[in-house]
Amino acid sequence: MLGPMIRRAACIRLPAFPAFVSLVCCRLCASDPIPVDQRDYPDSANGCAPATTLNLLRFGGESYAPALNGLIGSTDGVKMRFLVDRYFRHRPSSIDPSRMRWGVHGLDCRDLAFGVNELLADHHLAPLAAAFLELEPEEKEPDHLARVLGLIHRSLDAGTPPILNLRTFLVKSREENGGKPEWETGVSHYVLVTGIRGEPSDTGGELEVIDPWQGRRAEIYLHREPNGRSFRALKGSEAAGKWLDGRPFLQVLAPGVPTMRPANLEWHERYLVIAHHLIGRF
Repeated sequence: MLGPMIRRAACIRLPAFPAFVSLVCCRLCASDPIPVDQRDYPDSANGCAPATTLNLLRFGGESYAPALNGLIGSTDGVKMRFLVDRYFRHRPSSIDPSRMRWGVHGLDCRDLAFGVNELLADHHLAPLAAAFLELEPEEKEPDHLARVLGLIHRSLDAGTPPILNLRTFLVKSREENGGKPEWETGVSHYVLVTGIRGEPSDTGGELEVIDPWQGRRAEIYLHREPNGRSFRALKGSEAAGKWLDGRPFLQVLAPGVPTMRPANLEWHERYLVIAHHLIGRF
């Protein structure tokens, strides 16, 4: 069942999407609570993970009320500090047990999934699924898009707005690389997906999200590479990940999510944003 914070619109037939029979477009109701602003987390600029976790509990409906009400704190900032201290800062990483989950560069998506599920388990709630969103072997690009949108749709239909990890990759020519242009990592950022807007095509679909930076509602466009141009992207983290070639992830147009734009980029330097990882009920 859909939570009370998500409204169901009429089903839309998608003949171009073999993975779907129908798609539910879910939008936030006018009576929604106020989204969490990551800037209210006082201890770090990398507050998008705890802010988006709190947004999930807040917008996920009554089924998440026990976990939401169990957070200690009278303000969003204190609640986020409680989340970080209880589930991330003092617990070993699932990737590298020699270090803690929370670090100066934020939170790996796998550690975020573990922490969220530990929070849910503390309140006897079923765990969420988690998946990287790379192109599978032998998978066609339209099927890749349909599969990812299908995961998002299933989570929304189950009443759980999923947590989407967006990542920026850019090409830079640096002196340490002999002036040769190479792909490198940029920003990693978490948003909460609250709806699929309209009818996706076999090239892309529009998502409604809550961007924790300033706690704003925004729209992003999830799409496959339109011009057949290859790129490189890292699956996982710098410490424990793998660079993939070709067109390994779906790309994202996110003009309403300003944190994804690299600073000081020259006109000839290429960058893109990808949909990297998803946490939800699918």
